[in-house]
Amino acid sequence: QRHCGEAIEICRQRSRVYELARIANPKRWSRSIRCWKLPDLVWINEPLATQQTSLQVTLAKEA
Repeated sequence: QRHCGEAIEICRQRSRVYELARIANPKRWSRSIRCWKLPDLVWINEPLATQQTSLQVTLAKEA
């Protein structure tokens, strides 16, 4: 689905379904719905150098 370009619309639909469920039953939700945004990169076996760079970028964003 990701490679065929279908994943974006699937995630949009899931987000709508969850948001409608939260509106219909607010007592069942203690926080906001899950973020359905797709990551920019997806790895099966991420190379070690890429993992380190990703960690550095994540840490820089949190700082």
